[in-house]
Amino acid sequence: MKKIYPTNLVWKLTGATLNQLKYWVRINLVFPRRDGKSSFYSFKDIVKLRVLVSLRKNGLSLQKVREGIKNLSVMLPDDEHISRLIIYTDGMDMIVFEKGKYFSALTKQRYFRFDTEQIGSEIINLQETDNTLAKTKDISRNGRAMSILHR
Repeated sequence: MKKIYPTNLVWKLTGATLNQLKYWVRINLVFPRRDGKSSFYSFKDIVKLRVLVSLRKNGLSLQKVREGIKNLSVMLPDDEHISRLIIYTDGMDMIVFEKGKYFSALTKQRYFRFDTEQIGSEIINLQETDNTLAKTKDISRNGRAMSILHR
């Protein structure tokens, strides 16, 4: 049997206000169980609420949060989707990291990640280990400095 948690515990755990909880239930962002006038939330609901609160505190509009959650439900149809994701926001977009890939939950655009610091380290290592590679030189083109690698 799955555990369910009362509203007074959930708002303390998530940082959501009671009014936010009521509103998010009314607009179908979360679906607690009802027993008379009391609401009870699942562990997955608590995870989802923490994500909602965090995204809102970091400047993402409720409209974008709703859109992102809806898109994630379609893109990742299993019931536990949000609990296994890492979600970032810059206040404009909802960037999701899942299974080594980044994508926008709003636009569904995929992003790639590369480490420029690592590329710089690889250049230095290659120059140090391969004597056929010359060091970089700074050149100027149209008054702008550029670095190039000689071979």
